[in-house]
Amino acid sequence: MKLVRLLVLPAAGPVCATSPTRAAEYPSRTVEVVPAGNPGGGLDLVARALESALRDEKLFSQTFLIKNMGGAGGNLAKTYINQKKCDPHFLYIESNRIYTNRIVGTTPLTYTDVTPIGRLTTEYLVWAVLPDTPYKTGKDVLTKLKGDPGAVTFGVGTVPSNDQMNILRAAMSQGIDPKLVKIVSFKAGGDLMIQLLGGHVPVISTGLSEAMEQAKAGKVRLIAISAPKPIPGEFSNVPTWQSMGVDLTILHWRGLFAPPGISAEAVKYWDQTLAKLVKSDSWKKTLEKYQWFDAYAPSAEFRKELAEENKTYEQILTQLGMAKGLKK
Repeated sequence: MKLVRLLVLPAAGPVCATSPTRAAEYPSRTVEVVPAGNPGGGLDLVARALESALRDEKLFSQTFLIKNMGGAGGNLAKTYINQKKCDPHFLYIESNRIYTNRIVGTTPLTYTDVTPIGRLTTEYLVWAVLPDTPYKTGKDVLTKLKGDPGAVTFGVGTVPSNDQMNILRAAMSQGIDPKLVKIVSFKAGGDLMIQLLGGHVPVISTGLSEAMEQAKAGKVRLIAISAPKPIPGEFSNVPTWQSMGVDLTILHWRGLFAPPGISAEAVKYWDQTLAKLVKSDSWKKTLEKYQWFDAYAPSAEFRKELAEENKTYEQILTQLGMAKGLKK
């Protein structure tokens, strides 16, 4: 893609050191991409897949330097990018921790303290049970909870998390008090599956990728998925919340962010570049390889949806007494 001219205009946000009369070619040098996780993790894989597809499609004129920055639940990476104010040669891959961490009080920074560039991919969340469970669909479990909100114990990897919200938001849609729903968190997806297979919890909420191998082997059944419509392939028979009459869709997304204060032209560059990338054969093959789903949203749409998600999570986490960051 051709270079664009960046003109830094006065704004109410961060004050950039670049003179407003000076223009710079973008990208003019190596772009550092910071996945907010360790090598080999989901965020790291998205960063490397993005680099590879851009290179294969010849859509990016410079090179990427990938700098993993895990730790502190993503807060180290967010602080690092926030400090690179106005420089679009730094990018950042993160999940919805971009706003949940501020809500629960582990950082004062949120999605408005960086620049949302685009939502890239998503995974969907599932409820998994053992094959001999009496629950045939997620709606059966919700019916049980309506009679007694504490009748079923759910397992998740961490809280707060999308796994947790995949339980609470479904319950709340049926008028169930989220404070009365029993949720136990375990260390990670693998530990969570062990708890289900061992019969220690009857239902778990987890990412499809964490459950698909056990489902293929017939060791668990999937009784709900957070996708807006049935997904293609061998799991097309897993009922969506929408198909069960529950107005709920949850994206377990990965997105691209930049430092605060970058120019509108830099944002436009990525809007144009990513719009081409997500239609390319290279990107489609990448999604298939990693069993991800396309969830591309350009910068303006992404910002709007982040605001809506943030509001929803503030409300729910406040009800649960977990919104410590909102009290500061």
